[in-house]
Amino acid sequence: MIERRANIPDFALSVGGVDFTVKARPRLVSLSLTEKRGGEADELELVLDDSDGKLALPAKDALITLQLGWLQGSDVAPGLVDKGRFTVDEVSWEGPPDVVTIRARSADLTAAFRQRKEAAHKETTLGALVAKVAAAHGLAPRCAPSLAGIAVAVIEQHRESDMALLRRLGAEHDAIATVKDRALILAPIGAGTSGGGKALPTLTITRAECSRYRYEEVDRSGEAGAEARYHDVDTGERGTATAGGGGKGAPRRVRKVHHSKAAAEAAAKAEAGRAKRAEAKMTLTLALGRADCYPERPARVSGFKPPADARSWTVAQVTHRLGNAGYSCDLELEGV
Repeated sequence: MIERRANIPDFALSVGGVDFTVKARPRLVSLSLTEKRGGEADELELVLDDSDGKLALPAKDALITLQLGWLQGSDVAPGLVDKGRFTVDEVSWEGPPDVVTIRARSADLTAAFRQRKEAAHKETTLGALVAKVAAAHGLAPRCAPSLAGIAVAVIEQHRESDMALLRRLGAEHDAIATVKDRALILAPIGAGTSGGGKALPTLTITRAECSRYRYEEVDRSGEAGAEARYHDVDTGERGTATAGGGGKGAPRRVRKVHHSKAAAEAAAKAEAGRAKRAEAKMTLTLALGRADCYPERPARVSGFKPPADARSWTVAQVTHRLGNAGYSCDLELEGV
């Protein structure tokens, strides 16, 4: 008979370059990490017991590193997964009972990246623009090959940060614009690939792994596709570009009138993609957390209703929770 081993979660923390794991372990009340898609910063919250009054408050902007996973267990894969670097954003101390709460945000999404500016970029490509912005912030550029060659005739920043600019470009091309692991990434949403174009491994989730689950068919307007109008000021040509479609109903219309047929085609394609993803979503709680869950990873589910099992999914957001009740994950999935 095989002896079962208890499932024991594990973590590793450093603060300001100094290991904090040993001090944090007996004091940990709760740890929560929310990993988000796009230009939103990942958020880390630590709640630590300070009943003895000996816990020093970390400095504002102190750098925190985090690894999550399992020490042992018959039902889990032991080991730690690097979850990134975070900058302390807020510290509070309250009681009784005395606790210290530390809130931190992704260290790579710096204040300079969110600073508004005036700039113009002409006769370039998405790949070149990502490289230019990345260099200005000391980041590695990671633009997906399918996007890198797309021409950008002119785009202006008017009181707009570099992060807002890239998010705008991402929205126009149905792409994710984010900063992860010291790299500036622009990649298609739901493509199941990294910023460099490599295929991401598919996450498989069974009903038995979930303590809670919810499947929703939200909006079926994506079946009709989308359309965007354009008016080329150089040639005077007017027209409408379409993408997707084939289903019932009227296609979604993008309000903005674009300056070229190519721009309208990109906008229609992006809107069709958003409409398609809005058709269905799932929320799942994994009773035994998985640190290998992260946004944009492709996923499949099994053991649920046939429409849910038949779909391909993309992880949109993950919240990891570690505390006295163990380690669990809340997942938000979008259909693709």
